[in-house]
Amino acid sequence: MKNLLIAIALITGAGSSYAEEQTNSLNVDQKMVTLNETDFRPVVVSWANRDVVTGYEALIDITGTKSSLIFNANGEISARWFASNFAMTTKLSCNGIPIGMSKVYGQRKAGQSIPAKPAITELRHNLDGCEQLKVELFKEGSLSRQFYTRIQSISLSISVQALDITQGEI
Repeated sequence: MKNLLIAIALITGAGSSYAEEQTNSLNVDQKMVTLNETDFRPVVVSWANRDVVTGYEALIDITGTKSSLIFNANGEISARWFASNFAMTTKLSCNGIPIGMSKVYGQRKAGQSIPAKPAITELRHNLDGCEQLKVELFKEGSLSRQFYTRIQSISLSISVQALDITQGEI
């Protein structure tokens, strides 16, 4: 019986660690991939004996890379109505190389929450080895402000297009 319980724990533990390590994949010149809050791993900092979610990270495996790539990301990030006055920085990087950044604001007007709408469009050259795109969303402001900003939903669409440059162009 004890061995059965250990085996179940190992199988369950292996499945949960696999789920945490899963990444989305995106092929260059294919359709966009849309990430939502379940695709992101929370970034947590300890503050005042509590854990504060200061941001979110997601990884996307890239296949079919070329030397020159155009990165497009846009979407909406919403907070709960009582904490919807917030700033959010969105960063894209490929294998540790910065690609682009967007700083946007969500707000509350007349009791309604207006989402932050990040948008990044960047052309990068010499990225033959771009195999994994890292998407980072970080709440701005003091830790107390970040603590009270409760992100409710994330929808971020990302595409990567190849730019074939021949001699004499650009």
